[in-house]
Amino acid sequence: SAFDTPWFNTQGNDFFNSLNKTKIPHVILTSETEDFDEETIQQWRDEGFDTAYVPMLNGGNEYINRVHTQGDNFGVGEYYAIVAFDSAATLILQAHQKPNHPKLVAIVAYYPPIIPSVNTKYPPGIRVLVHLAGTEVGVQRQTEVLGIQGKVKTTQKRLSPGPGYGEPLALSYPAYTYAGIQPGFAERDLDEYDPVAERLAFTRSLTTLRRAFRIEPTTIEVLRDDLVDYEASGRADKALAHIRPYAHVINGPTLTGGVGTKDLDTYYRSFFQPLPPSFRARLLSRTMGTDHICDEIFTSFTHSQEIPWLLPGIPATGKKVEVVMVSI
Repeated sequence: SAFDTPWFNTQGNDFFNSLNKTKIPHVILTSETEDFDEETIQQWRDEGFDTAYVPMLNGGNEYINRVHTQGDNFGVGEYYAIVAFDSAATLILQAHQKPNHPKLVAIVAYYPPIIPSVNTKYPPGIRVLVHLAGTEVGVQRQTEVLGIQGKVKTTQKRLSPGPGYGEPLALSYPAYTYAGIQPGFAERDLDEYDPVAERLAFTRSLTTLRRAFRIEPTTIEVLRDDLVDYEASGRADKALAHIRPYAHVINGPTLTGGVGTKDLDTYYRSFFQPLPPSFRARLLSRTMGTDHICDEIFTSFTHSQEIPWLLPGIPATGKKVEVVMVSI
């Protein structure tokens, strides 16, 4: 074999995987309107994706061609994903059921009013994820008579509410329904915006795109631990360098914290610090997601000074204190 050489046989999986990885992960956002929610666009950019927006306008083949043109403009060897909303999501799902788009690696569809047949099989090279909302959705079905395909019919199907947010559906492609939530829940500039459903859906979308682009898992655990170390050691400037400008910290029991780097700078310097010299923390458990960490922490200290963020307004008692905290 031409590939049976000493050099070839010594190459590991990392080398071969690198041959099929895009240098820059591109995302085309698309919806019905001429412009789109800037916060959602920035959300994807913050995760390291190069983004472009393509409006649906009048739809049809002209719209699909504009989406593909935008994808082709990313350059030779560059791949892209499509994140589509509302009626644009329906058209995108309909247009990519055949393997004729080699640069497309993923489709995420937010609340399409109509979805393909529940038995639709998308090309292996395209990861598909669908988020549904509302009480029903139109499902397409190809009629067939004596082996001859007829017209495509759409039937309205009721969405099962399930016991909570984000229930999986038994379709041939990954899909979730968000009970009690209306279409538009993922766009911050709409009245239907729901932060809980949006956060859950975005985490699922982000996981899908990272797998599609073969992006290695982020060092979120290291970043989290570095941030905690900077906070505990009083290095507020280092802590602030690790967070985004709109980050927020809220201590539920005492409602202390801040929103944005200016408030958090004041919080870290004037409320969180100084910690008691005896303050100790022990990690009990850690649950990690694609873009968040939930820690269960055991803390102990001698109450040798006032601690505004934890025991506000209580002078030092000299007593030993033990508290179990949950940090997200």
